[in-house]
Amino acid sequence: MTSLEQLLASHFGDRITDVSSRPSLYASSFFVDEIDIRLDDGTTVELVAKAAQWEAKSPEAHSAKPAFLWNDQRERTTYESILAKVDVGSARYFGSFVDATGVHYLLLERIAGVRLSECDGLEPWREAARWLARLHARVSVEKASASCAAAHLVRYDRAFYESWRHRAERFQSSRADLSRLAATHRHVVDRLLYERTSFLHGEFYSANVLIVHRAKAIAVRPIDWEMASFGPALMDLAYLLAGRWTDDERADVADAYVRELASHRLDTPRREHCLRTLDCCLIHLSVQNLGWSDAWTPPSDHTYDWLGEGLRLCERWQL
Repeated sequence: MTSLEQLLASHFGDRITDVSSRPSLYASSFFVDEIDIRLDDGTTVELVAKAAQWEAKSPEAHSAKPAFLWNDQRERTTYESILAKVDVGSARYFGSFVDATGVHYLLLERIAGVRLSECDGLEPWREAARWLARLHARVSVEKASASCAAAHLVRYDRAFYESWRHRAERFQSSRADLSRLAATHRHVVDRLLYERTSFLHGEFYSANVLIVHRAKAIAVRPIDWEMASFGPALMDLAYLLAGRWTDDERADVADAYVRELASHRLDTPRREHCLRTLDCCLIHLSVQNLGWSDAWTPPSDHTYDWLGEGLRLCERWQL
């Protein structure tokens, strides 16, 4: 097994004069260390070492994320066999290593950005939607399917969708209106299964999107590819736009996504079809969040009426 020292030497040779590390303040599900590599020319390379196995998740994360979603090869192989070969602005991947305790880590570029959720105005969100369009244009299903990651990616098939509905019905059985949402979800799934499959980030929430401000533009730098997937393209956009948005704001950001797709000369859906499909994805996300866990409660600033939102979107399209 490769150690951190061996991995660093493979990239920087004997140019390293100092290595320092510290626990990251921004670690979430997994333990993350920030590593600074000092080189002989005085420059510093800033990296992160992210634990990449279920046992290295924080105790809170064990109860917050369903175990059946986990695949300890998914993120590593996605970086190695997909993202390293296509320039989509993701963090540079330096490889993987095992520490003295036997824990596996991914070594990644440390991005000096702010989380999208902390940005003001709609433009950063539009740019994130444009980034999604570029991802879906540049990483074809054929390319992802031929990669070493393919066997580990989440697949949005009927069994996947239905597993979330069954979980929601089990965890939320006391809520009278859930049966209405569950019944509509069956029709939503039928619609989503007809959508063209794309390679997805799979958890494109704003907390997983870093924004880097440059002189005349902003760069979108997504992190955390633990849920890389095959599914309908607009599911990624639904993750981005889940939560407290107006329909007009969502339509604005969706328009930016479609225009970017069109600039790559790809087939683009009609606007109404796009918005209806996006709302179907959001209905599924409502069910998914209702079925997420029966052993974890989100912080008060992250709570949301997923049942009410799912029912509202069903009524909007008379589903």
